[in-house]
Amino acid sequence: MLIVSTLAIFSTWVVMAIALLGIGSIFRGLLSRECFIADAFWMGLCVSVGVLEIWNLFLPITSAATVLLLCAGLLGLLVNRLFLLDNLRTRSRPSGWLMLSGVSIVLFIAFRATGPCDHVDTGLYGASAVRWILTYPAVPGLANLQGRLGFNSSVFLCIAALGQGVWKDLGHHLFTGFVMAAMCVTILPACARVIARSPASPTDWFHSILAIPVFFWAARSRIVGTQTDEPATIACLVAAGIVFDALRRRKDDGERNSETPRMAVATSLFALAVAFKLSTIVFALLAWCLAFRGICAMSRSMPKRWMYIAGALTISLAILLPWYTRGIILSGYPLFPATSLSFPFDWKTPPDVANWYAAGVRSWGRIPDAPPAETRGLAWLGVWSSSAIRNRVSFQVPLAISLGGLAVALGFRIRGNFREACPWLWLLLPSLAGVVFWFVASPDMRFGQFAIWTTAGTLGSWGIVAATSEHRSGHTGAAMAMLLGLLVWCLISFGWKEPYRALGSMKELPALPKADVTVRETISGLGVYVPAQGNLCWDAPLPCTPYFDETLRLRKGPSMRWGFASEQRADNLQRYWSSTTR
Repeated sequence: MLIVSTLAIFSTWVVMAIALLGIGSIFRGLLSRECFIADAFWMGLCVSVGVLEIWNLFLPITSAATVLLLCAGLLGLLVNRLFLLDNLRTRSRPSGWLMLSGVSIVLFIAFRATGPCDHVDTGLYGASAVRWILTYPAVPGLANLQGRLGFNSSVFLCIAALGQGVWKDLGHHLFTGFVMAAMCVTILPACARVIARSPASPTDWFHSILAIPVFFWAARSRIVGTQTDEPATIACLVAAGIVFDALRRRKDDGERNSETPRMAVATSLFALAVAFKLSTIVFALLAWCLAFRGICAMSRSMPKRWMYIAGALTISLAILLPWYTRGIILSGYPLFPATSLSFPFDWKTPPDVANWYAAGVRSWGRIPDAPPAETRGLAWLGVWSSSAIRNRVSFQVPLAISLGGLAVALGFRIRGNFREACPWLWLLLPSLAGVVFWFVASPDMRFGQFAIWTTAGTLGSWGIVAATSEHRSGHTGAAMAMLLGLLVWCLISFGWKEPYRALGSMKELPALPKADVTVRETISGLGVYVPAQGNLCWDAPLPCTPYFDETLRLRKGPSMRWGFASEQRADNLQRYWSSTTR
């Protein structure tokens, strides 16, 4: 039965990929014949998320939204089939063993996606957020029911769109693994060129460095649930790879034009990353500006230049404007839990409650489960650093690659042996700014992987290129062996058996766990489901919250469609939080 489930997920992913490829190909004017097939896929994902965001402003996500996207993908394939086939023949041309490797990796990830869901954030708020999306359009003041429901991630829209038809209530098995598989397939050709000792460009080394965290996540991280960190990180890393390659080619004026269409894909992916996870905003904004500057500096004719500028702006705004609007509807704040730019609606979450959630996110990043009062000042640094330094894939390995690459590059440069221009170092501007913002805002390692690994990839590539340039090609094998050793070092870290133990007992795709809930009434008479123990609602009936608020009330009549209002205080939240986490 496990094999059948694996093949079902794999087949669904193939259909999804084909549909997204068709949707992306509709924007052939932006992509042009000079782009890769993968670019059309990622563009299709960006456009699809924008469509779902606009849809959910007015309607719940139902099978009609999924069918619309599938039909759009089919139409795009039919209209642009010659363009896609020609692009596949002239740009991709994968070898047989490379295709076999890609299929094997995707099948392996699909196998892992058949497991049970033990992702705590899914039970805490992710599953509830998806259920609300499936049932209603964006609900005003939903964050008043539970603040985390105001964490406006478009990942939940994607999971809701996938949880239709035969996959009803099973969408949590599909999305995270799908984007991981897509990332693996995207970087696999670069890794193959490095392994085969083919002429490897700096971009190939950049992608080979990124293969360390990507393959680790595919083999070890949780991929069943409503994860937001991994999809946002993958969107950033794919876009960073495109910008890296475009900057590398810029020194050759003959190749500058070919990379301009890819920059439009990168800007769309950076916008998508923000819609997936707000914590990417500093990195993604600066990297978006870097990519947009590349589009503006193109040497094509003026009409062509303005087409790319308009396309990059239109798709980015089509993702971010409805996302921004949806955030205002959910909480009264576009960037909740930040209270800046608030709107004076009656459903607005009380500011001290929003600040409590912001402090909780910051506190969790410093010391998980510690009260915010215990993580103020600098006293948390000792506990945080002792935990971070043991993390191989998020701290040890990227730090070693960054420092090693920097030392090697500067060493060769000082001796006068390294003269090659490295324009991709501009990526350090958004990546280092992203690292600083992550450390100040909430330094949990999983919140900053996009900036940490972009820094490692940029500096590591610099060092490898310096060490293997000119007459030092013999160092290529050493660099490749080093990266392979670091990947193995990450994979064999403590707890490697845990993701696979539960798979052996699976006979069918498991649904989400069921929480034992009780009903409590607010002052207004509204019945609210509350977990009998702990703070996980999982897939409980609506409305469910682990933090009961006696002041919660419906805004209009008996329907939850028109949302909630509240006069809750932060001290009440703190009391409930303390009681449910003991």
